[in-house]
Amino acid sequence: MSNIFYVGIDLGTSRTSIATSTGKRLSATTCVGYPKDIISKKRFGKAYLLGEEALDNRLGLNMVWPLAEGVIRADERATEATGLILRHIIAEALSDKQEADEIYAAIGVPAQASFNNKRAIIDITEDFIDKILIVSEPFAVAYSIDRFDETLIVDIGGGTTDLCRMHGAIPDEADQMTLKIAGNYLDDKITKAILEKFPDVQLTPRIIRRIKEKYGYVSDVSEPVKVPLTENGIPSEYDITEILRESCLKLTHPICEAIQKLVGTFDPDFQEKLRNNIIIAGGGSRLKGIDRAIEKSLQVYGGGNAATVQDAEYCGSIGALKMCMEMPEEYWEKI
Repeated sequence: MSNIFYVGIDLGTSRTSIATSTGKRLSATTCVGYPKDIISKKRFGKAYLLGEEALDNRLGLNMVWPLAEGVIRADERATEATGLILRHIIAEALSDKQEADEIYAAIGVPAQASFNNKRAIIDITEDFIDKILIVSEPFAVAYSIDRFDETLIVDIGGGTTDLCRMHGAIPDEADQMTLKIAGNYLDDKITKAILEKFPDVQLTPRIIRRIKEKYGYVSDVSEPVKVPLTENGIPSEYDITEILRESCLKLTHPICEAIQKLVGTFDPDFQEKLRNNIIIAGGGSRLKGIDRAIEKSLQVYGGGNAATVQDAEYCGSIGALKMCMEMPEEYWEKI
């Protein structure tokens, strides 16, 4: 007899994570590297490299980041790369799968992803996934933490920030928002701000990401943030405390405005409950003080309460897995 393996996948612009019914959890950087020439192809001995392996060898590769703002880029190479990433992470997580076994998968996408993007994911995976659900990423977060009552989910990823009002039923379009302002946007703002003050320092996306993930904050006070950077190969220490805070605020301000809009347009009998049940997920939830910044933005509405999820990396994929395992058969075609 064949077995059914259930998997939940959070397909992100920067990182993709998977949780399986066998208890496996894996994550990978959402990128593919193709050898630049005959020398690099001979060196690597394969047609492509994935994730961190690709990043570690990127000087000899043509790098492809197949997702932009949470959806697949509109070109053939991006479509191929997305398929390679999904196939690889599923195969790695289900290494004991037999040929006759089936895979049921729920894949999280931005709250307002287009029909065409959802259709593209189905087409990409049809030869290695047997049944599929395409679900809203913030809805998957809500499912992970069993918050189906009046709760506002804010999922800050790499390419998009997705917001979703939960109210005891599957949310409709008016309950959801997608902002094209998220982690990658913040990386760009930090890079430009540092170069504006220190124009000769040498920066790469990985350096900026490490700085953001270790020191990013939006609170009123912080310990001095001094980081080692190089200028023409010569290392020195640079104080970027205020640069970092001002850059991070450029991310949180539009998120707070979106929260205010979703609270302000909700049923007035339930607005107080909604603004006191705000859950922040995704990589952006790690920004120090982001919960307090959101609470502060709601003072004119009567205050609010915001909290961050405990497992920012896997919350979305765990929720997608739970949905996958609990969803009645008739819903697989409907959602």
